[in-house]
Amino acid sequence: MRIKLILILSIAIFFDAFFVLAQRPEWKDILTFSYFHNRGYEVLERICDEAGGRIAGSAPNEKAIQILIEEAKKDKLSLKLEDFDFPGWVRKADSVQLIFPFEKIFRCVALGFNNPSELIEAPVVFAQYGYEEDYVNIDAKNKIVIVTQERPKNKEELLRYEAIEIAARKGAKAILFINDKQGGLVLAGVGNFQGEPNPIPAFSITYEDGQILKRLLKRKITSIVQVKSNSYCKPSKSSNVIFTIPGKSQRKIVVGGHFDSWDISQGAVDNGVGIAVLYEIARNLSRFKDFYYTIEIVWFNGEELGLWGSKRYAKKHKDEVELMINLDMPGDPTGFNTMGFTFLDSITNSIVENLEGFNLKDGVISRPWTNSDHMYFMFEGIPSITPLGWMDESMYHHYHDFGDTFDKVNKKYISNSAGILSILIYELAKSSIDFPRLQRQEVIELLKKNGLDKRLKKQKEWKFD
Repeated sequence: MRIKLILILSIAIFFDAFFVLAQRPEWKDILTFSYFHNRGYEVLERICDEAGGRIAGSAPNEKAIQILIEEAKKDKLSLKLEDFDFPGWVRKADSVQLIFPFEKIFRCVALGFNNPSELIEAPVVFAQYGYEEDYVNIDAKNKIVIVTQERPKNKEELLRYEAIEIAARKGAKAILFINDKQGGLVLAGVGNFQGEPNPIPAFSITYEDGQILKRLLKRKITSIVQVKSNSYCKPSKSSNVIFTIPGKSQRKIVVGGHFDSWDISQGAVDNGVGIAVLYEIARNLSRFKDFYYTIEIVWFNGEELGLWGSKRYAKKHKDEVELMINLDMPGDPTGFNTMGFTFLDSITNSIVENLEGFNLKDGVISRPWTNSDHMYFMFEGIPSITPLGWMDESMYHHYHDFGDTFDKVNKKYISNSAGILSILIYELAKSSIDFPRLQRQEVIELLKKNGLDKRLKKQKEWKFD
């Protein structure tokens, strides 16, 4: 512990002294390049409009990778692929349709890891939030269950996979999740985090269609719904895309974000913006030499289906990684999150204080979170940073919905993110300071202190027992 405290104090003293020289010519060069040479935006446009949604393991995902490689060659960036196996899933033409008391095709999206089903036709029952106690006065056997995605007050969150398992145990034939956002939106996602087939077909339907069913049930009018799942699970292969800027040390600062998206949209914001910012960081920093740390920029695949790309990368390279920075829907930067690795606060605060011309109003916080590509690095005790950012309402409104399209992307935000993050990475990679890892017990304490252990256990992602 004494050695770790000395290391932390050394980091703080080093960067306090280092940033006396802040706003050096290199900073101005980096920022100028971000604004006058932004190609990430047009690369993202090609990916979105020529490949479309890019779920991992699919032909569109492969096409998007080839577009990225083609564009990188124009900028003399040599990318490599690191393949991995994972439990994949293929979406086909699935359907949910009201057939009585009138006919209506519902706007819906099947949840990941549905398997093919027979044509299911059954009455619907409303099980409120989907908890066990919500079934006390309901006979769900051979029925189609509908549940709301609204969160009850003063009650622990029920994850969708838990609601699916409960409905299956009650004998339901399928389950429909009513989105809590109005405007004809659905909420794509997986039915579980392990890549296992869902026990019954599960779908997200719109708020408006859900209200139709709820009103009919309230008036005791029988509602018959027809459901058909044609999607299926299958073992798959995908690739992480990697660009490396060599340093004097083989120890790496990994800067990553997920490349894949849900297939129902173009994935322009989630995480197309991250793809573009990573591309610009690669172009920008590849112009510099004499880094102490190697910088490895990684477009992870398989995040939406369960963090498979970053999980595989972290397992393979964990002993090489000094620090991890994750860009998941970065937006317009407003600060940094040091994820509970508080010794990083002095470094990131120095960036905030010396970039007064930017709206870094949120400063630095240190609040770990999960379910994105930094998670498995954090589990290894590897120091991690994520940017805080502002997004226009139109950007996050269509989260995991059909409307996540390229027209929502703000080019200026890409330039802002790329410039600010490139400066941070530049300074980190130029330093020769060792960034101390947390030990296993310290990671456990960090997760428990921030209440993350409960969610991880519910997701079956707790790796510390």
